[in-house]
Amino acid sequence: VGAVTKQTLFPPLMPAGRPFRVSNASRSSRKGIVASSLQELISKILDAFLISGIVTLVLEEDGTVVDTEEFFQSLDDNTHFMVLEKGQKWTQ
Repeated sequence: VGAVTKQTLFPPLMPAGRPFRVSNASRSSRKGIVASSLQELISKILDAFLISGIVTLVLEEDGTVVDTEEFFQSLDDNTHFMVLEKGQKWTQ
């Protein structure tokens, strides 16, 4: 009797989502969002804040623009972001 080997194929694992906090420019609305990439975070921000169009994502503490995946991945969990719509600026 020949041995039977069962092989199960698993899809590649997606990176685990990480928690972040996001506020609007006036800081009147804050939301917790879990995302594993910058693009995923921006997509979820657009949905959560009911925004359409181009946005800029900045660090809430100092207004540093977050525009590359590499920089995004270097940030800690629970980093606080601010989403700016066209014409809005970061203020302390």
